[in-house]
Amino acid sequence: MRSQMNYHEFLDTATVWASSVALRGDKFFSGSIDSPRIGDAVSEAQVTLGTLETDGTQVVTVETPAGRFECGYLTWRWYGDDVPTLLFHHGSGENPFDFGQFSSNTFRRLFATEAWDVPVNLIVVRAPFHDRSSAEYARSMRDLADFVGMCASSTALVDALTETLRERGSPGVVVSGISLGGWVTNLHRAFAGTATRYAPIFSGASFGEMFATSVYRKMTGPQARANPDRLRETLDFERAFTESGTDDCSPLLARYDRIIEFDVERDCYGGHPLTVIEKGHITGSLATSLLRAHVRESIPRVF
Repeated sequence: MRSQMNYHEFLDTATVWASSVALRGDKFFSGSIDSPRIGDAVSEAQVTLGTLETDGTQVVTVETPAGRFECGYLTWRWYGDDVPTLLFHHGSGENPFDFGQFSSNTFRRLFATEAWDVPVNLIVVRAPFHDRSSAEYARSMRDLADFVGMCASSTALVDALTETLRERGSPGVVVSGISLGGWVTNLHRAFAGTATRYAPIFSGASFGEMFATSVYRKMTGPQARANPDRLRETLDFERAFTESGTDDCSPLLARYDRIIEFDVERDCYGGHPLTVIEKGHITGSLATSLLRAHVRESIPRVF
């Protein structure tokens, strides 16, 4: 542990502190910490995708052991079945389908811009509960089971899209995401592994550890803070992730991230080529050019 926080670490800590105060009684898992394990929820999730829609926004229902959830996808760019596809998943609390005048989200910054000039199909996945206000999203996260169901649903949709694209003859599918989306990316690799390449940003496989010991524990309710082992047991998936020996992962971590902690998460990546930026979680999320370049560099590997 560093004896003195730098600017990147301070901004992460201050942001989490301010957010935890704003949440008041709606902190993560403040209602219940009863939940199926995330690996079981992912493995048992069922989704019927139907025909892949290559234009507009689509809503998809997913059945999981934690309940029924609605997520969605938006085909942002479509060049054809003979072109590789990038599936991207947003971060926590972001609505990637919001392109309003005052909206700001990672998908919009990275891809809804002329700076993204890679001629690949591009589909963005939206997690359950991310079509509503921040306050409504926070209330939805009071139960650990809803959080697990949300992650499992997004992962199941990524898997259904990947399977459909492969059936259509796609020459490659790259799955990427930031923060929450990075966890979904790694969950898909751990429990499905059917994409050609994975490019997780700010994530690992010690999901429960983030809530148990990082500064983000301030965002959780008293019962969750008192039961860190329950969070680890429910959310961690290191074994499933590391058992996949395929060289198909290009992760990116921020050295000074106080939420997705570098020293905690880097070990799960073993010999995978790890990109490290000298940022924190907040400053790293705003390092648009670095993140866009990382995703871009992962795509030629599918050829």
